[in-house]
Amino acid sequence: MKLKIIFLLVLIFGIGPGVWAQSTNMVLSNEELSQQVRELRRQLQEMQQVIQKQNEIIEKLSNKSGEEQPSTQQIAEVKEQLKQEIKADIKKEEPSFLKVGQGTASLSLLVQEWYVVDGHANDSFQHRRLELGAGGNMLDHLKWKLVTDPSLVREDNTTRSILKDAYVGYDGIPHHTIQMGQYKIPVTEEGFRPSALIDTAERSFIGRTYGDKRDIGVMALGTWKYADYQLGVFNGEGPNKLDTNDHKDIVGRFILKPLADHSFWKGLQVGSSFYERISHVTSSVKKRVGAEARFEYDKFSFKSEFMRAQDGAVPSNGWYTQLGYFMAPQWQVVTRYEGFNANERASGNQEFDTTVGLNYFLIKPTTKLQLNYVHKTVHGGPDDHQVITAAQYAF
Repeated sequence: MKLKIIFLLVLIFGIGPGVWAQSTNMVLSNEELSQQVRELRRQLQEMQQVIQKQNEIIEKLSNKSGEEQPSTQQIAEVKEQLKQEIKADIKKEEPSFLKVGQGTASLSLLVQEWYVVDGHANDSFQHRRLELGAGGNMLDHLKWKLVTDPSLVREDNTTRSILKDAYVGYDGIPHHTIQMGQYKIPVTEEGFRPSALIDTAERSFIGRTYGDKRDIGVMALGTWKYADYQLGVFNGEGPNKLDTNDHKDIVGRFILKPLADHSFWKGLQVGSSFYERISHVTSSVKKRVGAEARFEYDKFSFKSEFMRAQDGAVPSNGWYTQLGYFMAPQWQVVTRYEGFNANERASGNQEFDTTVGLNYFLIKPTTKLQLNYVHKTVHGGPDDHQVITAAQYAF
């Protein structure tokens, strides 16, 4: 196991100083490229608007008699006034950044408020999420991010830490980012996806049971036109905790986009994710291996995943299939059918859920109202019915 860890660390960090320096000099960071694109767009838009206004003024002046025509100085004054007005209008549309030393930073917010009607539990309003975040660039190619969620703290002190994400990253290697700190582990597509971008109010059974988990470690992320990957080494103890042993857990996810050039199939991606921990003195074996498929085209979306897991001596598995369709630009219907078996070696542990949802987007893709109906069929127990009304705002 330790050899595996050493190999992965060498793979992640084993790029010579010369190559790193060369990459830093030749490759711009995503933030630098974005700033250059924004500046070019701003200059082009300003030039186009100035030319349009000047043409309008010239056309009006050409239609006037000689006595009514203004002087050259008056025309210059009008042109300068137009430039200043156009610059002010353009500046209003540009994204705002906070200056932080030599770098920049931006703020983020995710608010989710629920009202849940449950046949087997008390109906209740919930602060589902209140994520306050900040992130940006400190130096060339050096990124950082911090996300907290005060709603994690309850009056009974069942959860104490509000820290969710806290990490630094380096994106000076072509197609790659190396990040270290605390963040989501890459298990399941839906679990790794940001909470603001899932199609239903709640994730699937496997998305929230196996995925949507945070840990402390180091991870490499690679992105190309036809493939992506995430591969990391983590403590394995969960968020905000030190490791209790010298062993580390290995987590990875690999995605293929084989038809990225095709007009119809470019939204197709297939992949697999895994989690590997061997058994040792302070913790038991923990394994996950799964497959995923996703396809989006125009108004239609299809998503499906399967995962098999082992926690100690208990094997489990789960799957889901989900369809979505935009009936109108702001209205989307979603339906999902899923199954989950908490213990393959025992009877009476299976559950099958059917979810039907309606999304109304105020601002795509993250500000929306949601209505979900969930029918739960539990093997050996009574069915349950749940209605979730959710409001979400994010930027």
